[in-house]
Amino acid sequence: MKLLEMNRMSDFNLTFKTTLSVVTGGFALFAMFFGAGNLVFPLLAGKSATSAFLPSFIGLCLTGIFVPFLGLLGILLYEGSYQDFFEKYGKKAAFILIFLMLLLLGPFGVLPRCITVAYGSFSVLDPSFPLSGFSLIMSGVVFLLCINQNQVVPLLGTILAPAKILSVGFILLFGLLFAKAPSQGFMAPFDAFQDGALKGYQMMDLIAGFFFATVIARHFKNKFRISENNPNASFNLTLYAILVGSSLLLVVYLALVYLGATFSEALSQKAPEQFLSAIAYLTLGSSAGRIVTVAIILSCLTTIVALTTVFTDFLYEQLFKKRLKRLHCLAITTLTTYLISNIGFSGIMTFLDPILFYLYPLLILLTVINIAIWFWRKNQITVSETVQVPVPSSDQ
Repeated sequence: MKLLEMNRMSDFNLTFKTTLSVVTGGFALFAMFFGAGNLVFPLLAGKSATSAFLPSFIGLCLTGIFVPFLGLLGILLYEGSYQDFFEKYGKKAAFILIFLMLLLLGPFGVLPRCITVAYGSFSVLDPSFPLSGFSLIMSGVVFLLCINQNQVVPLLGTILAPAKILSVGFILLFGLLFAKAPSQGFMAPFDAFQDGALKGYQMMDLIAGFFFATVIARHFKNKFRISENNPNASFNLTLYAILVGSSLLLVVYLALVYLGATFSEALSQKAPEQFLSAIAYLTLGSSAGRIVTVAIILSCLTTIVALTTVFTDFLYEQLFKKRLKRLHCLAITTLTTYLISNIGFSGIMTFLDPILFYLYPLLILLTVINIAIWFWRKNQITVSETVQVPVPSSDQ
């Protein structure tokens, strides 16, 4: 009887442990994705669409949630290895494509963009503080947080992500409470859908998903060893975490698009990186300044930490083949990010937009093809296993 009770308690502890890990992993994934672009572009989509915000939201979800989900799933099907995912097209082509994507996600794109959005919020409090000084401080903090790579996911999932969700959720809640119905706009529903889809492109989450999936999959593989009874344990847990993170993004994007539509007139005189701060000041007053600044800096910091880890690991493992110390690779990443961030948000987007226009459709096509190939091969293996080869009888 005692043995039965101990077994039940053990099963309960395992279930609680796995559930907590899935929630933590989902929070970490949300924290990785929800950075600079995710704060700015949903608000931009709502601001442009006004009364047609629902079609805009659907377009944004298509390219900003569903397409990145395909990327996450694709890498997961290939055992969490983005190298295996892209090497179907040749090792050299895969290396060039991966390096290009990581440069855009890393120090030549998303990383400095995150810093400029964080600065946009901070500058509302202190306009005289220079971008270069703010970027230097942020880069130094990121360097310190990324030194121990094994602590990145726990740090994101247990500390930074919950703090981000609470602070951003606080702003969104009060924004929605004070929001009024969006004014009647002139954008047709299909045009709003297209605009929202374009804003989803600009968030670059498909590219990020290829590499975030590797981080999350590695975390669950290390935490839960594969057993004979459940060989797909880490796959299933990673997939559940992805669903948790995607659900959080869906709710937050809807709130942001609606707020952009509601406060479209008030935002017309503001820079995009200052939109959320402006909404918070309109709804909460000047006393909300510190809360807003903390929320947006946390939102950007979590994405910066995740992407800095991914890019540093690529430099260390793939480019320099561990001949250069990981600490030095981390220093190269943060220093380059600091330098590029000084051209500002608009300058970075001017550089990124034409590249994304051609690169993103190609990546979507490759993702769909690779997923289809995986399922086709899986089906072929299943069919071959079910076909029984007739064994000649002894009479023959």
